Amino acid sequence: MIQNKPDNLTFTSKKTNEHSGHILIVDDEKKNRIFMKDVLEVKGYRVSEAEDGEQALHKVIKEPPDVILLDVMMPGMDGFEVCRRLKKDPKTASIPILMVTALSERSDRIKGIQAGANDFLLKPIDHHEIVLRIHNAVYAKHLFDQLQEDYNRLKELESLRDNLTHMIIHDLRQPITVISGYLQLLKLQEDDSTIEIERKIFGQISKAVNMLIKMVESLLDVTRLERGKMPLNLSHYDLNELVKEAVATLGPLKDKHNVHSNFSGHPVPAFCDKDLIGRVITNLVGNAVKHTPEGGEVTITVESDELQPRIAVSD
Repeated sequence: MIQNKPDNLTFTSKKTNEHSGHILIVDDEKKNRIFMKDVLEVKGYRVSEAEDGEQALHKVIKEPPDVILLDVMMPGMDGFEVCRRLKKDPKTASIPILMVTALSERSDRIKGIQAGANDFLLKPIDHHEIVLRIHNAVYAKHLFDQLQEDYNRLKELESLRDNLTHMIIHDLRQPITVISGYLQLLKLQEDDSTIEIERKIFGQISKAVNMLIKMVESLLDVTRLERGKMPLNLSHYDLNELVKEAVATLGPLKDKHNVHSNFSGHPVPAFCDKDLIGRVITNLVGNAVKHTPEGGEVTITVESDELQPRIAVSD
C-alpha cells in the first residue's frame, strides 16, 4: 500500500488498472522485465514491455504510456538515445522517463539529464523504491495531462468568445449604420428655419453615433490585438490636433466640467495610428471626466522633449 496518495488517483486496485497508470518497461534482459512487471502489477499498474530501443519507440507511438522505465545499457540503440528521441518529439516529450542503470558515475547521470531523463533508478532495484518513484511520476503525468486538457478547453472557450464578439459586432453595425444614414438625411434637410437648439441637439446625436461606431471598432480591435493581427495605419500627426479631436467627441460629457488643454506652442509630431491613439486619448479623458465631481477640473497637457512626445491627463 502506498501512503498519502491523492483521493482522485488510485494505484492499488486491480479493478482500476486503466486509471492507475500505464507503465512501459524497456530492458533487454527478460528477468529484469519480469521482476519490475510483477512489482508494479501488484500495485494496480498496467504494464507493457519492450526488449530494445526500436521496439520501445514503436510501442510509445502506438500507445503512449504514462511512465517509461528505460534501461540504459542495451544492444544497438542505448537508453540515452531512446530518451533523446522521445524528448525531442513534442508528442512524447511530456512522458516521464525513469532511467534504470548500474552506472553510478556522475558523468553518466549528467549524460542522462542531458538526454532528458526525469529520474534515475540504480541497479539492483529495490521494489519499495521503484513503487514510490513510479507513484510520483504517474501522479506528475496525470497532473500534466489535466493541465493540458484545461488549456485546450480554455482555447476552445476563447474561440467561442471571439466568434460571439464578431457576431455581436456584426449585429451592432447594422442598426448603427441605419441611424447614421438617417442622420445624414436629416442633415441635408436643414435650412434657415432650423432653430439653433435643434442644430445643437442634432450635432450631439451625430457625435454620440460616431462614438458608438468607434466603440464597435474597439471591440473588433481587442480580438485582433489578442491574435497579434492588429493592422496599424502609421503616419505622422500633430498630437495637439489629435487631443482636440478626441476631446470634441466627448460631447455633453465634458460640458459640466472644466476641461483645460495645455498645448505646446508648436506642433508635437508623433508617428502613430491616428484612430488608435485617438481612442486612447478619448478613454483617458473620458475616465477622468466621469470620476471628477461636477464643476471639477480635468487638465490635458501635450508636450515633448528630445526623446519623445507625451500626453498627460490629470483630474
